[in-house]
Amino acid sequence: MNALEIAIGILFAIILIAVAVSFGWRQRLTLKKLHADRMVPKDQRLYLLKQCQRRLFGSGLLVLLAGMLIGCLFLDFDPQRLTPEGVAQVDRETAKQATQFLGFYFMSMLLLVMVMLALAVFDFWATARHGVQQQKQLFQEHQEMLEAELTELRHRRAEMN
Repeated sequence: MNALEIAIGILFAIILIAVAVSFGWRQRLTLKKLHADRMVPKDQRLYLLKQCQRRLFGSGLLVLLAGMLIGCLFLDFDPQRLTPEGVAQVDRETAKQATQFLGFYFMSMLLLVMVMLALAVFDFWATARHGVQQQKQLFQEHQEMLEAELTELRHRRAEMN
């Protein structure tokens, strides 16, 4: 690896860690506010607790991905050097094992990215579902207020006649 690739890898890992720490910090603040404020309705509290758990888990996965990215910088993977053709039998086995390890390492990184994407989709879906529930609740409360006003207006009109 040349110096530019290493610098870009380290910079990307630092950005991932900074984003994870920032999101984790915000979720910890949300949890502290939830524990301090007992006036939050039960359904809202449950939603926020689950959201914080999902996002803290996602932040942990982001730190793990950054760690794997930094670890990737220390792996020695030169494709020309690891080809089994033209190498002694002992070196072939070593090259084969190294290639398998690298394949496993990169597949686990991709699996980690897939889990993070699935978690993000799940979090988005839960947020959208909660938003729809809140919208329905607000609509119902508005309808009840309108019905109460209508009843009051009918009552006043009946008294005037």
